Amino acid sequence: MKRTYAAALAAVLLAPLPAAAHHGWSGQDNAHVTTLEGTIKDVRYRNPHGEIDMMVGNQLWSITLAPIARMETRGITEASLKVGDTVKIDGHRNLDMKRYEVKANDITIHGKTTDLR
Repeated sequence: MKRTYAAALAAVLLAPLPAAAHHGWSGQDNAHVTTLEGTIKDVRYRNPHGEIDMMVGNQLWSITLAPIARMETRGITEASLKVGDTVKIDGHRNLDMKRYEVKANDITIHGKTTDLR
C-alpha cells in the first residue's frame, strides 16, 4: 500500500515537469514578421526544437526552428542544415530588442522554402 501511495505521489509531483520545461511564445513580437538572411554558424538539431545561429551582417542571431519530427516530415533534416550555408528566415523577433532571437515561421535553404508552423 505504501509503495502504491509513493508511486502515485511521485507521478503527481513529476507530471508538470515536461510542461514547465517547455516555453510559450508570448515573448515574441507576433504583430510583425522579421525577415533575416545570412550564414549558418551553428546547428543544434535536438528536441524540443531545432535551433540555428546565423550571422546577419555583423550580428549573430539565435533562431528557434520547429520540432525535429515536424521538420523531418517537411524535408528539413540535420544533413540539410550545414554551417556555412546561406539561409533566409521569416519569423517573430523576441520583444526584448537587446536579444537577437527569432522564432522561425518559414525557412528558405537551397532555394526551397519550408513552412515550420
